[in-house]
Amino acid sequence: MKIEDVPKDCIRTHSGLFLNVFEPTVEMICVEDIAHALSQQPRFAGHLGRFYSVAQHSYHCCELASEKNKLPTLMHDGSEFALLDMPTPIKARMPEYKKIESHLMEIIAKAFGFQYPYDPEIKKIDTYMLHLEWDNLVVDKNPNFVCFTPEEAEKKFLEMYYEITKKK
Repeated sequence: MKIEDVPKDCIRTHSGLFLNVFEPTVEMICVEDIAHALSQQPRFAGHLGRFYSVAQHSYHCCELASEKNKLPTLMHDGSEFALLDMPTPIKARMPEYKKIESHLMEIIAKAFGFQYPYDPEIKKIDTYMLHLEWDNLVVDKNPNFVCFTPEEAEKKFLEMYYEITKKK
């Protein structure tokens, strides 16, 4: 396929699906694409001394979640598989981005069968992890803070997803 044959407003995902980020559908979403893309994206816009992915962040957040919130916690940054991980201060000044992100999260939630907007527990866990990651990866540069390779992060994300969804 030639680049000019890619449908308008679409990106091609790792699995080969086409995703229209402005008009997404459930059929355009697959967990393998989310896991792969998030495993390739660094937290903190890449301003770390070593690689730490959004997938690893999501995995660790999920480990802390109550049973009812495990799946939405694992997927809480799911829209970033297409829209990338944008630092909060930048995102706050981009209202159109926030609308697109929220709509994509609605479709992801529908695709995987969880509630969006999220339970407040998820924001608390996300904030806790933000501080933990910041302290260990930025402030202290803690060499004992484990960072997964992209391959490890993708594998662990998918294992967590399959473990959660087999219980449903």
